Amino acid sequence: MIENTRKGILELLIDLVKIPGVSCSPAEADTGRFIHAKLSELPYFRDHPENIRLAPVPDDPFGRGVVLAIAEADPPTPDTVILTGHYDVVDTGDFGPLEHLAFLPVEYTKKLLETGLEGEAGRDLESGDYIFGRGVMDMKCGLAVEMALMAEAVCAPGNQKVNLLFLAVPDEEVNSAGMRAAVPLLVDLHRSRGLRFLGTIMTEPSSAGAPDAKDEVISLGSVGKLMPFFYCVGRRSHVGQYFEGFNASLLAAHCTLLVEGNPDLADRARGETVPPPACLFLRDIRDGYSVTLPDRAAAFFNLLTIEKTPSDIVKEMKAIGEKTMKKAINQVGESAKDLGVSFDGFKPRVLTFEEFSAETASALGIDIKERIRETVRAMDPAMDDRLRSLALITEMLSWAPPAAPMIITGFLPPYYPHRSNGGETAGDRRIRRVAARVSESAERVHGVKMSTREYFQGICDLTYMGFQGSAFDVFCMAANTPGWGSIYRVALKEMMELDVSVMNLGPSGKDPHKPTERLCLSYSLEIFPQLLREAVNAFGDA
Repeated sequence: MIENTRKGILELLIDLVKIPGVSCSPAEADTGRFIHAKLSELPYFRDHPENIRLAPVPDDPFGRGVVLAIAEADPPTPDTVILTGHYDVVDTGDFGPLEHLAFLPVEYTKKLLETGLEGEAGRDLESGDYIFGRGVMDMKCGLAVEMALMAEAVCAPGNQKVNLLFLAVPDEEVNSAGMRAAVPLLVDLHRSRGLRFLGTIMTEPSSAGAPDAKDEVISLGSVGKLMPFFYCVGRRSHVGQYFEGFNASLLAAHCTLLVEGNPDLADRARGETVPPPACLFLRDIRDGYSVTLPDRAAAFFNLLTIEKTPSDIVKEMKAIGEKTMKKAINQVGESAKDLGVSFDGFKPRVLTFEEFSAETASALGIDIKERIRETVRAMDPAMDDRLRSLALITEMLSWAPPAAPMIITGFLPPYYPHRSNGGETAGDRRIRRVAARVSESAERVHGVKMSTREYFQGICDLTYMGFQGSAFDVFCMAANTPGWGSIYRVALKEMMELDVSVMNLGPSGKDPHKPTERLCLSYSLEIFPQLLREAVNAFGDA
């Protein structure tokens, strides 16, 4: 049985971590099944099987599922608070010779004590107040505390003023397929059972969303994320006839130099600034080695938003594409001049994916939507979504080969709309009152200082709890994302109906995605569970 005590939470945490649920692996699905089975053991859910389910992620090649469980208050009420988190983790390749212990936190921590660590991680290790291992803080402790609170709630429903809806999802670390699948399920619960969602609490460690913070943090919104790409088309030629061709890799390199770390592309709002864009992919696109100038290359970037819209970014990326073309042409032209060789140059062509699709359809004289769907259906569904999207462009280029060189720009999956709390709605104002009460309780009762941030800056699933953009944003994303609706989609219509205000309140830990990932035991197992209970109670009183 699950107990909402330090010992009970720690035992559950270790059981959760033992399952090596790396994203997009068989064990990830095993983690969801374990969570569902563990909650199903509670007498309440044996008596109310309609209140718990493991819902499959549609068309998922890994067989993953979303866990939903409802603890109803007594007397009945439609008012409901969502407790959510993800159960997948990143891989453990960086653990080196201790990788076999990565999912055994007690054994791993003991081994680290034998070998020692330097710096802050070493001091934390020696303190005895930290446990190390993959997933201990990101984010299986948060899930364990939520499950323990659910177990407490179903044993005493008369103590609750609100229903609790527990939602555990896979795939947050890659494409958020779990939360994207959960959105229609939440909308269905709202419609079929009349639930009124007062707010959503995610329990990611606060340091994951505010790495510069010295205190524990409550976040009232979340940054968004877009993945702009540049698909560069050059001209093939033997390297011996260099100036007769044009290297697509040169174009991709110039794009990267213009975008990578560019402070002008770092979004700013509400007194906060997000990190600048970072290149996550840069390579030529061909099957093997050849002494031929590459005529295909691509780069894509992680770009965070808190105010910019997809249309804003498309305009920025198109301008960067045009600047890239000029720089690359000038570079090759200067080289030819210095070598006394002829180079004719060419007129730069930069198209959005929407423009490229329209140009291709016009050249073929047909509507190409069905042809795109057929092309996607023929691809391996387990293939990475970004690579499938680039492969689709490669295939489309063969349908009606356009004039080259050129650059095509648009978006690749995933898409996380930013989520702000402007205090303009009843839900947003309620969240702010709850956050203030939790912060006050943390300092008064536990002597813990907590600060409030407008945005959780570690990209997270909270962004799918509503959509604050416009219909034009939806159109811009759909038109400029290759394979939208077949390779990738976001239930934006359902998100607009859902529209639940959010907050992040989590345990304390350090170094997510590193071999020194660790959890502070005293805060996370003793203080944080009380603060989460306080937050839920505050929703009932707000």
